[in-house]
Amino acid sequence: MRRIDCHMHLWTLAMEQHYALWMTPALTPLYRDYGVTEARGVLGRNGVEGVVLVSAANSVHETAYLIGLADGHDFVRGVVAWLDLLAPSAVKDIEDWARFAKLKALRPYLQDLPDDDWILRPELTPAIRAIQETGLRFEALIKPRHILHALRFIDRHPNLPVMVDHMAKPEIGAGHFDAWRRDMEHFRDRRHVHCKISGIVTEDGPNWSVARLQPYLDAVLDIFGPDRLVFGSDWPVVNLVGSYDRWVAALDQGLAGLPLADREKVWATNGERYYGL
Repeated sequence: MRRIDCHMHLWTLAMEQHYALWMTPALTPLYRDYGVTEARGVLGRNGVEGVVLVSAANSVHETAYLIGLADGHDFVRGVVAWLDLLAPSAVKDIEDWARFAKLKALRPYLQDLPDDDWILRPELTPAIRAIQETGLRFEALIKPRHILHALRFIDRHPNLPVMVDHMAKPEIGAGHFDAWRRDMEHFRDRRHVHCKISGIVTEDGPNWSVARLQPYLDAVLDIFGPDRLVFGSDWPVVNLVGSYDRWVAALDQGLAGLPLADREKVWATNGERYYGL
């Protein structure tokens, strides 16, 4: 089965200052370089033919780094990057960066901002309009406490394609299913919103299992359907509690009840269509 990984990170500690929002030596499995050669290895073992690289820093320097990787390597099909959407030059910045064909979406760090409703700031409107007018998409890096704010934002911009990262990071390890499921239900009829099946093993913890993940997978399959879900590995962050190989095997098991055509959509074709790869 064809696979496109719509959520992979590559970074180098030469740019460590730009990852200061979260990167520390205490995160031992992650505190090193992750580059193209190693990525090709894990992709090859798992039959993944292309990836979308996603920002891991709130820095335009990393944006340039990721675009450079994309331009230099065919397996990088697209980039989700960061730009300062509140900068005085935000509209021009978006227009300039959008000229790079492999730039597909922009992602502010909503999960780490002090204001849970930051995305509703009216000063963002020109930048959001520019994202839409340049054909880019919006990546929503949110946690459960942000969902209702994100919904208000989405309803303000009904023609803006939006991807919810990591299934909005449900607190699986704490067993907080019901409230997350209730809030996620609001995405059902918002057809321009897609959801990324990624990053959920780290929300469960080192003792995660397919059985523990399955109710959450079933929920997004019910809410979004097989046409609005995409696969992502969140590699190398997934290495905190497992590995690329183990996550792919787990998701294979979790999606086993779907018809083959629907599994192919989740693994590859939905991501290609949504991001325009």
